[in-house]
Amino acid sequence: MPLHAGPGHDHPSEPGGAAPQDGPVELTAQQAANLGMQTVEAEIIELAPTLEVPAVFVLPPERHARITAPFPGRVTALLAKLGDHVKRDQPLLRVTPLAVGSPSQEIRAPLDGIVFEQDAVIGLPFTPETTLMQTGDYRELLARGSFYQSPELTRIASGQKVVVLLDVFPGERFEGVVQRVDPGHLDGSAFFHIYALVPNPADKLHPNYRGRMLIETGAPQSVVSVPRRAVLGRLGARFVYVQTEPLHFERREVMTGTVSGDRVEIVEGVLPGDVVVTNGHYQLQYTTNIAAPAGDGGHDHAH
Repeated sequence: MPLHAGPGHDHPSEPGGAAPQDGPVELTAQQAANLGMQTVEAEIIELAPTLEVPAVFVLPPERHARITAPFPGRVTALLAKLGDHVKRDQPLLRVTPLAVGSPSQEIRAPLDGIVFEQDAVIGLPFTPETTLMQTGDYRELLARGSFYQSPELTRIASGQKVVVLLDVFPGERFEGVVQRVDPGHLDGSAFFHIYALVPNPADKLHPNYRGRMLIETGAPQSVVSVPRRAVLGRLGARFVYVQTEPLHFERREVMTGTVSGDRVEIVEGVLPGDVVVTNGHYQLQYTTNIAAPAGDGGHDHAH
């Protein structure tokens, strides 16, 4: 009976659906291919207790500049354009004050950075309140995490290490340090903000990139770990599928511990070097192609 890959998530069985199987499972090579089976070895790694919060990158206030003029006037020339890297004191605009007889003047960059917003066009009239351009220094960015008020907030402090994970860069980790925790929150909001300074030497990160921020709230320890996606079940009834030999799999009950990002500690049930299934394991629960008992000629039986 051919098997086909499903959604690959840990969903409860639907009424009238197949019941989960507890026994060992033996697949053919074609069945394994249909399920998209993937495995990894459990390994000992350094894992720290963490809190995970959604985060967005923003510019540090001291690295963000709004370009204005101290007088009303009109833009006569653009000396830098959107996306340009500029140096402090580099001319950005040439403007003519509205005062009769006033000579043209240059508006210069107040700091090193990138022109990331440009509202100025030639001929644009402006006042001192008009933002003509915005520049930002991207060498360091702030990851702003949103945290729901709870007792766990007291575990967060300045100086703690953070790791930011972004969908736009899968598999990459961007490390930083908690700079501050907001002492209050906006009226009507249940969230506090946590700010972590993240170096950006390769200019890969940009404001408004969104992802997850993992805040280390304790010292890392050596633990047996597997990817989080390898673990199925619910609290108090977690399990994984271990490949005992090629195309043979058995279900193992596990006790989990520290969770950090995409990794989870296995306290009981898996040893270092055990090969656990990370994709196709949800369907294994409902696979009735059970390994044939000894003396049965090695044939598969459908139940």
